[in-house]
Amino acid sequence: LGDFSRCPGFPHRFDAHPHPLSGNGIGDKHGNAIDVGNALPLCGVIPWDEPDFSRRMLENHLNQEHDWASRRGSIIASHVAWIAAQLSQPSRILDMGCGPGLYTQALAERKHHCVGVDFSPASIDYARQQGARCDPKPEYILEDIRNYRSNQKFDCIIMTFGEFNTFIRQDAAIILENCAHMLRENGLLIMETHTYDAVRAIGEAPATWLRYATGLFSAKPHLCLRENSWNDADASALSRYFIIDAASAAVRQYASFMQAYHFETYVEMLSAAALPLQRILSEKVWSCGQDFCNKLQTFLCRKI
Repeated sequence: LGDFSRCPGFPHRFDAHPHPLSGNGIGDKHGNAIDVGNALPLCGVIPWDEPDFSRRMLENHLNQEHDWASRRGSIIASHVAWIAAQLSQPSRILDMGCGPGLYTQALAERKHHCVGVDFSPASIDYARQQGARCDPKPEYILEDIRNYRSNQKFDCIIMTFGEFNTFIRQDAAIILENCAHMLRENGLLIMETHTYDAVRAIGEAPATWLRYATGLFSAKPHLCLRENSWNDADASALSRYFIIDAASAAVRQYASFMQAYHFETYVEMLSAAALPLQRILSEKVWSCGQDFCNKLQTFLCRKI
């Protein structure tokens, strides 16, 4: 996750999925009201679970020319090798926000039992098709990760690419609580988050006005105006998108939200969930990729 202004038609990767709210509020990923002052009266959902949109998103996940939706294969391979080296074989692994299952499939090929959760239908369909060739077959669940709480116990849970920052604080705490519930004692949580400065930079970025023949928001020619704002009191970034159809001039509006945390706050939240931080993984151990260097940090936590 990060600032996707350089990727054609891209908002933040999975960055919030706001719900339309009347008045001066914008919803986060789950429609919880966020006070953003003079926000758009009606800002639509970024339709991550809409079939056509999710298919366009899947194309970006699988694109090996950039790392803006999912990492390229070489980076994922290095991450998977490191994860596997930390675990006995076979282990049970949960990927929260799995997208098209690129991590889970690679881990299943190493004989680990994997579960992936995501609410993009095209990504889950793709993951299931690819996973059918694995033994054991990964299990894929079409679900919002905030609502996923299983009685299965896992040896490792991964949540990559800054997904954590797309939730308001209350929901982020619920996700950590659920992860602790699903981890075995001494189980590992590998969580990749945005730095405070990276989220702030998104909110303070200048507006952009770009023309696309096709893109994530529309398969037709369109203009995309993106405006960003930073709420210093709440430490959150809001990006608003105006999508203008080139043929009809019809305008659609969307918004996405990101929550920033100082390092000390991450540590406090993890400790409160009985998932104390063990260490921050170095770039050598867990590469964030050139575009995200110093923007993402990867926490290794252990259930107590």
